[in-house]
Amino acid sequence: MKNLGISFVLLALAAHAAAAPIRPSDPPGSKGPGDPAVAKATRLDRSLSEEAWAGAAPIAGFLQRDPREGAPASQNTEVRVLYDAADFYVSVRAFDTDPARIVGLRTRRDQSSPSDWIRVYIDSYHDRRTAYEFAVNPAGVKQDGYWFGDAVSDQTWDAVWDVSVTTDAHGWRAVFRIPFSQLRFEEGRRETFGFAVVREIGRLNESSSWPLFTKNRPGFVSQFGELGGLTHISGTKRLEVMPYLVGQARTRPAAAGDPFVTSPDWLGSIGGDLKYAVTPGLTLTATANPDFGQVESDPAVVNLTAFETFYEERRPFFVEGSGALKFDTDCSNNSCTGLFYSRRIGRSPQGAADTPAGGFSSAPTQTTILTAAKLTGRVGAFSIGVMDAVTGREQARVALGASRSRPTVEPLTNFAVAQARREWQNQSSLSFMLTSTNRVVDHDTRFLASHALTGGVSWDWRLKDPHYAVTGYWVGSAIAGEPEAITRLQNNSVHLFQRTDAEHVESDPARRSLSGHAGQVGLSRTSGPIRFGVEGKYKTPGFDSNDVGYMRRADTIDQSAWVQFRWDTPTRAFRSARISVNEWVGWNFDGDVRTRGGNVNTTVMFPSQWTATAGLGMEGRVVDDRSARGGPAFTSKRQLNGWASLRSDNRKALGVLLFDQWTRDESGSTSNLICVQATWRPTAFLNVAAGTDITNVDENTQWVKKVLDQGSTRYVFGHLGQTTVQLTARVNYTITPNLTLQLYAEPFVSAGAYSAFKSVVRPLASSVDAQFDPYPYSGRPDFNVRSLRMTNVIRWEYKPGSVIYVMWQQGRESSAANGAFQFGHDFGRVFGTPGSNVFLVKASFWLNF
Repeated sequence: MKNLGISFVLLALAAHAAAAPIRPSDPPGSKGPGDPAVAKATRLDRSLSEEAWAGAAPIAGFLQRDPREGAPASQNTEVRVLYDAADFYVSVRAFDTDPARIVGLRTRRDQSSPSDWIRVYIDSYHDRRTAYEFAVNPAGVKQDGYWFGDAVSDQTWDAVWDVSVTTDAHGWRAVFRIPFSQLRFEEGRRETFGFAVVREIGRLNESSSWPLFTKNRPGFVSQFGELGGLTHISGTKRLEVMPYLVGQARTRPAAAGDPFVTSPDWLGSIGGDLKYAVTPGLTLTATANPDFGQVESDPAVVNLTAFETFYEERRPFFVEGSGALKFDTDCSNNSCTGLFYSRRIGRSPQGAADTPAGGFSSAPTQTTILTAAKLTGRVGAFSIGVMDAVTGREQARVALGASRSRPTVEPLTNFAVAQARREWQNQSSLSFMLTSTNRVVDHDTRFLASHALTGGVSWDWRLKDPHYAVTGYWVGSAIAGEPEAITRLQNNSVHLFQRTDAEHVESDPARRSLSGHAGQVGLSRTSGPIRFGVEGKYKTPGFDSNDVGYMRRADTIDQSAWVQFRWDTPTRAFRSARISVNEWVGWNFDGDVRTRGGNVNTTVMFPSQWTATAGLGMEGRVVDDRSARGGPAFTSKRQLNGWASLRSDNRKALGVLLFDQWTRDESGSTSNLICVQATWRPTAFLNVAAGTDITNVDENTQWVKKVLDQGSTRYVFGHLGQTTVQLTARVNYTITPNLTLQLYAEPFVSAGAYSAFKSVVRPLASSVDAQFDPYPYSGRPDFNVRSLRMTNVIRWEYKPGSVIYVMWQQGRESSAANGAFQFGHDFGRVFGTPGSNVFLVKASFWLNF
């Protein structure tokens, strides 16, 4: 594949640059007022013992971050650091005047809980931008993570390390052993690491640290202290290999005579992961024939919008280290999407096989990832991320009598992503990203683009006062393929070039390429009691990053602004509080106002540790250019919306969350979501959670279908009454911190009934009733979708880095053209539907060379 060379060129450049010594981006300098807090590690010249610990220099003087920043910690903490040529040892003595109230909940590794915690942070590059986190609670539960960009945490990063925990009449103690091979640093030269320790006391909801982390100062890693005295250390073992074996059995219902279904179906596979320290700062991670069978299924949804559903990434290979391949273009509600969306790799095939009358067909549910590799780390002042993945050609199977055919539903594809980020000491950064997608398209897959390329630059530039930042990006895209593929892109909901009333775009069935660009610039204050931001951004009509990224629509020009007021000093009324005000307005390139609104919201944590949120928003009347799926844009409705939630103190054995969100528009359409969740911890090692989400929609202008009627096109809408109920149940039983049982089930029902069909006739009329005329639509779009998704997993980390999974996964799916929702009947049908089952055993073995 011709663009496969992009990744190899970048790899070569990175390796060449790696020959230069790794240095901090700029001289460490000071930490603002005064020099950094300084401590010293002691070299271990004999076996690890209490005598050796007694000879190490103590680190003390912890100060509170929460609840009262800068106040002395309520309990004393003492830290000592030893090291030898291969390992880094940290002893943290957490004194407690009431040791009977120390909280240590047993959970699976990396799972948070309202326990006491000790967290050790190591900036081994000493660049004040990146760090490794190692944490433990009194029950011996481990957490680890990787910090990048000074303030962003990737908690999916996993290392192989040990920690021991003991308790006594004076409190508790944790002793960490962290192999230098799990860190990245300038081997043979580094004498100083960035270093910090945080202690959390569960019953007090108190966090204290050495050194103090100030809330009103931007950044996190840049506030670390310094740990000196490190000499003659080595990350000796550079290669980690994790081969794995998978055995599974599948059962599923099959129609009589179906030649493609064998039940049970016995399968076995082998694969492996690899990590190699290419240089002291760069790590190569690769996988061959990966299996993600132990990962939970995506939740069930019924998507009636014009846009693609976004699913979070859960597969470990793609989640770990994802911060090195992150170029955000759209952010909303603390979730961002951009140029790289790893769920494109291994996605469901985009083609489909037509089942002939009286015949059968079968198609894979996912494309096979043949190989994938990524290079991440640092080269001097640059953070580097490069990924290349190859997915196989997937074919469906079609049978009609003795006739057999194998149409291609997804072609052999190569995905390449590369990013380099230059970082400065004042938290400024400049980032470059390039992505490419290349497919070997055949006759069956001419509807897919053969080549797609995106690239751009983003920046986060801190002004002289680092509280203020100028941020933004510029990106471009170019896609090439057969006219069938480019026409498909022009006419999908991202672009809708075929819109009947659009003056600035037109669908061209002869085009063989599509290109565009997008950009954003903003100014914000990122810390302090008053924070704000203002930004403008755009996407041209032809911009498209969806081959390996995620975007909902092109053809946008947007402006937004926000201001937030923060109170972090506890009072009698509250422990902390936030009030935010937001406004936004957006156009398309025809100049139509397509969005306009604002909201105000607040979050308050009370002294009781209960948290309440509330918000009220309004959307103005604008031009809706997407709901008719290529038909005329019409005037939308004014809308009022609001939300509120109440969350109880999570330190208690019984916790609850109540949430309500509602909307109402000027036509009388309404929607309401009620969410109730409860969590119960009867013991320190058992957690039971259950919840329900109930959504009721009464929509007067729901899209139905485009209809050709006597030579004219009708864009049909209708009234929709929809009820959706999603139940969730989860049980986490932690036998030991390394042996856990997880049970998860999600029954789901969504039923919708249509009536009062109408077609758009006067799209820009100010009255909703005047926009439509009744239409005698004869179709029956009513639906009743039922689903059960269940995952039960036993996970045993029988030695550090080596894991055995035993899993049972079940899925039940059915649907009917019945829009009436009946709770007992519908959920009874969920459990009465024949199910598909997967029984899987996966064993992985960690080897270090």
